[in-house]
Amino acid sequence: MADNEQLVSAVARLVLLPDAHARADVLRQLMGTATEVLGLAGAAVTLVEDGRCEVAGATPEGLREVEAAQRDCDRGPGVEALRRGESVAVADLRAHCHEWPEYTSIAVRHGISAVAQIPMRLDDTHVGALGLFASRPRQWTAADLSVGAALAGMAAGHLLTADKLQRQQRLTDQLQHALSSRIVVEQAKGLVAGAHHIAPEAAFELIRGHARRRRVGVHEVARAIVELGLRL
Repeated sequence: MADNEQLVSAVARLVLLPDAHARADVLRQLMGTATEVLGLAGAAVTLVEDGRCEVAGATPEGLREVEAAQRDCDRGPGVEALRRGESVAVADLRAHCHEWPEYTSIAVRHGISAVAQIPMRLDDTHVGALGLFASRPRQWTAADLSVGAALAGMAAGHLLTADKLQRQQRLTDQLQHALSSRIVVEQAKGLVAGAHHIAPEAAFELIRGHARRRRVGVHEVARAIVELGLRL
């Protein structure tokens, strides 16, 4: 594992990401930092989305196949870590060839001998798992797992914040669209009411009737009236 100065520097890069709301940047920095400070052969991230596990990233890229193996057969150290909600450390994968045959076979083919899977969570919210890979048998120390858990927790916080901001943005966009639609409809009602010398409510019925006959939305008809000069 890296010395304290290297560790602090590497962790700071993860904490102070320029764009901590970009998922790809968070995952790339998480895997790179873990690989650097723990002296790994590589790292990977599996995320839980809508109840499904998906391999979100791996470095080197070949480790995607290793992670996907346990997802596809629903058994492996990452599956165990997510089920238990705690880290699973395997010093030598050869000792688990009967327990996880598909996973160990593919991992060994990619030159992996030891693995640790660490849940990514913030408080009680589980985001996924961080996979740590070594090319030789390795006794994972408490310090290794503690550093891995700290990195995984920071990344989980970034990802949850990014998801929250995206949901807020979608809601803002929906509200803006609804407001814009309402404004256009009101403008169209005013134009139709003025042209026919009728009340706004009656004008809206004309717009809605036209929309039904044409099998289009009221908003589309209103836009045509306001922007294209459609007359009813």
